[in-house]
Amino acid sequence: MKAPTRILVPIDMSVFSVTALQYAQDIAEHFGAEIVVLHIAEEDDIAARIPKREREKMSPQELDQRMKSVVAHMLLDHNVVTQSLRIEIRHGSPAEEIVNTVPIVHADLIVMCTHGRSGVSHLVMGSVAEKVVRNATCPVLTLKPDEFREVANVTQDNIIEGLHLS
Repeated sequence: MKAPTRILVPIDMSVFSVTALQYAQDIAEHFGAEIVVLHIAEEDDIAARIPKREREKMSPQELDQRMKSVVAHMLLDHNVVTQSLRIEIRHGSPAEEIVNTVPIVHADLIVMCTHGRSGVSHLVMGSVAEKVVRNATCPVLTLKPDEFREVANVTQDNIIEGLHLS
């Protein structure tokens, strides 16, 4: 595997996906890579975040722009700040959208968790991660919930060491 230059990180606004993003941030800093944050905006997700009267007046592009703002604020709330970060909003089946986004953004690594939250926006669930691993055209680094408890003990060096890059 070559050193990543663009890392795709699907998020569902859960603590699990934020932790996956923090892993990706460490990798990106080490290699000087760009991070592309991908959020699959489901109707229930949008409805929960934007009042109906506002939604009715907005174009699909304006809705996506508002969702990008919601994601950006969530990232700031969790101190995820990096110089090279881009936010993408997609609609549809999470696994399909993640896989389909790889060539669009020229990602060469996906970092995601294997279990997210259930409920309104359950983007990063085990079955989604499994489908992504099977269908992605680039390597996928998956993180399981047990790893999240140990995130404070993870250093940049053992993440990079675990990637076995030459």
